Amino acid sequence: MLSTLALQTCDDADHLNEVLRAYTALEKLVEPASLQDCETLAPTRTELSALLRILNQSLMSRIDTIHAAALTLREAIEDASQPPTPAIVAP
Repeated sequence: MLSTLALQTCDDADHLNEVLRAYTALEKLVEPASLQDCETLAPTRTELSALLRILNQSLMSRIDTIHAAALTLREAIEDASQPPTPAIVAP
């Protein structure tokens, strides 16, 4: 139990580090490195990679959610369009 929690904590910390690198990359794209250096962008490859990875994960999650909702809606429409089956009345 404790080893599982420790492993999960390490995984969560790694994920938070990835989020921090993505945020740092985005911040460097928005803010200049110094007042005299308004045109220079200085994010590292690791920071940009983290940013793209998080954006891709978010997009994939949202696409999966939309796809699942569309399938559910389609099934509901198909069920609603089916004529009701008549009840069998025993003589």
